[in-house]
Amino acid sequence: MNNFIYQIVEYIKELELDYKINIGIFDDEESVVIVPTEGSQIIHEYMNGSADIRLPFEIKIKSRNQEEAFNTLSDVMNHLRNIGNFLNEGQKTDHTLLNVVIDQIPTFEGKQDDGYFYYQTKVTVDLSIN
Repeated sequence: MNNFIYQIVEYIKELELDYKINIGIFDDEESVVIVPTEGSQIIHEYMNGSADIRLPFEIKIKSRNQEEAFNTLSDVMNHLRNIGNFLNEGQKTDHTLLNVVIDQIPTFEGKQDDGYFYYQTKVTVDLSIN
């Protein structure tokens, strides 16, 4: 299960964005980050030790171009709706995707004095862990 966030990064890289994609921390320049957030929970535990879990993430972008930031994050959200096919293509994992929910459209977080615009969205992923 620990590798799931890296699988999200690899899946987003399929879009060939003009942004570096990181986990947790923005680059000094324009970038996209994926941040696990509070609220993860066990949905159901099974007698065999497997469990269904819910994992919330924020996906954020830092860009000097406000319109491009919104559009890029929208593209990422649309792409994530189909991550199940990517996860099922012969990847050796200990989890199975149950559901992906886009919790909100890209929202404006603000503009910093350095000229960067920040947008973010929320995604919740349900997995079955073996």
